[in-house]
Order: sequence, then C-alpha cells, then structure tokens
Amino acid sequence: MSESLLKIVTTKDGSQTILNEELGSTYHSRHGALTESQHVFIAKGLEKVVESGMTEITILEMGFGTGLNALLTSIIAAERSIRINYHALELFPLPESVWMEYQLPEELAESRRLFDSFHGAYWNTEVSANSNFSITKHHMSLLDFKPEWKFDLIYYDAFEPETQPELWTQEVFEKLYSWMSPNGILTTYCCKGYVRRNMLGAGFEVTKVPGPPGKREMIVANRPL
Repeated sequence: MSESLLKIVTTKDGSQTILNEELGSTYHSRHGALTESQHVFIAKGLEKVVESGMTEITILEMGFGTGLNALLTSIIAAERSIRINYHALELFPLPESVWMEYQLPEELAESRRLFDSFHGAYWNTEVSANSNFSITKHHMSLLDFKPEWKFDLIYYDAFEPETQPELWTQEVFEKLYSWMSPNGILTTYCCKGYVRRNMLGAGFEVTKVPGPPGKREMIVANRPL
C-alpha cells in the first residue's frame, strides 16, 4: 500500500487510527480507536474467554493493521498470567514510515518498544514477545490461509462489507467456523443483517450486543459445543 494513500488521523477519544484514502475507510472507528478495540475485541472477546478459565488461548486476528489489538491483548496476557498464541492476517502491511509515526495513546506509551517489536517482527514466523505472548504475522489474504491450529477466539476486524464484501460471505464464515475450537468466540464490530444471516448459515450462534461509541450494536458469535 502506497504511503501517500495512508493518513494518520486522531479519533474522538484522542487515540489515532489510519485512514486509507483510496478506500475511504479507517482502520478503527473515528468515534474512538482505542475505545473500539477495548470494547469489541477485549471486553466482548478476550475477557469472555479468560472468564471461562482457559490459561492458554489461541487467537486469530483478521487484519493486523495498526497492531493496537495485538498490543492490548499482550498486555492482558501479562496482567492475567495466561499464555496467548496470537496469529494475525495482513495482506497489506503498514509501511515502516507510517507505523513509526503512529502515536500510541498515553496510557499505552510505556509499551512502545513492544509495539514496535510486533511491527518489526518477521512475517510468517512465530516470535515470542515474552513468556505470556507469541505472535505470528501471516502476510496473506484470509482467502488463502490454511491454518494448522484451532482458534479459541477470532477478532474479525476486516474493513466494512461495503469495502471488502468478499470477506463477509457465508463461505468465509464457514471457513472460520471450521477453524474454531468448540465453544470458540468470534467478535466483530459489524452488525448488518446479511452478515448475521451469513454467520447463522455457517453454523454460528449469533448474539447482538451493545456496540462501542458510534455503533448501536455489534456481533458476538459462538461455535456451539
């Protein structure tokens, strides 16, 4: 992705996100990048899995993007003394000049070195950040991904269906369903009717829950036992 098409913008909670000017889409909500990540992926996803008593969790993130979701997850892993194996898919990584300029929220500033290490890590290689967290960044499309693992949690953070319709089909959700552990959770900011129907058609149990600022509702989906 050309650097000239990527612009760092400040969202309403003071945290930053990236605007892809070619697509007209941002990597996180303009109503609050940090707030959205904490609500959609941490509170409605990771915290639910941790509450189940699991001490080792395998996560798939669709869209590594700014790396904010990975950083927040690594912090939880250390705080809760759990082991997280994190896999992220990204077909168009941010250029170094962009992620180096991206500023973390003040409350995460002490984690800057860890954040930079995630971006600087080799692609398609497992990298251990510490005893609680390892990350593997897969430089490929979800459509080409063939995992060797079962995922306990999926952060589905693709661009909105209007921008990437090919990633919101029933066929894609059938793939995701087959990759998940029994009772695994998929969480996403999107709550469009046809997306819910495609998830249901793939076998998921789908629940609408309150969304982050700017979104009345979002989806948490489960693969039944």
